[in-house]
Amino acid sequence: MKRLTLLALALAASLPALADPATEALTKKLKETMPGLPLSSVTATPVPGVYEVVAGPDVVYMTGDGRYMFQGALVDFEKRKNLTEERRTGIRVELLKQVKDEDTIIYAPQGAAKYSITVFTDPSCPYCRKLHQEVPELNKQGVKVRYVLYPRAGLDSPIGKSSIGIMCAKDRKAELDKSLGGQSVNLPACDKHPLAQMIDLGGQLGLEGTPFIVTEGGQVIPGYRPAAELVKVLERLKAGG
Repeated sequence: MKRLTLLALALAASLPALADPATEALTKKLKETMPGLPLSSVTATPVPGVYEVVAGPDVVYMTGDGRYMFQGALVDFEKRKNLTEERRTGIRVELLKQVKDEDTIIYAPQGAAKYSITVFTDPSCPYCRKLHQEVPELNKQGVKVRYVLYPRAGLDSPIGKSSIGIMCAKDRKAELDKSLGGQSVNLPACDKHPLAQMIDLGGQLGLEGTPFIVTEGGQVIPGYRPAAELVKVLERLKAGG
């Protein structure tokens, strides 16, 4: 009997979850009517008849018949939870897994890091330069900074070519320090660099401007913050605030 029970449990675990006909129907309709839509998932929400649709970085809601769509935050008022932001946070965590340390330029604190942030930065952006001046203090406060170069004008622009040169340099940090310090950096390009992928990733994350800061937990901290203020935000987010 014990063996039969274990076998039954193993078989149950191996079977796929039963598909929801409503989500399947809505998925099919969206693919037919909008074939270019980067559809990631369609799932039921706690609200009867309302479905969450994830397409790229966007989270929207639709009725089961696909007729009505609405945007905004879905909030569980009883539990005081923003369900939409929780979903977006989870999506960002998964997207950040595409960012390998070797594709970034890292400024690490001495000893173990308390916090880690990924910063999409454009060396020609004034507020990116202001944030870079805060990095030594951030390191002192135990914050690891992973820079992703994100030339907003594109890879064929002067800052794009400069960014490629920085990523191809032997000492990326030294060259990035020069560039974020306002110096001109003209370095030879190389065949292998991650910038095209990182620019695409920034779009998937919902980047609209630089500096664009993303925490390990997937929360976004937009724009420039002084080191002391940024550390307080990181402390609050880590505590679940």
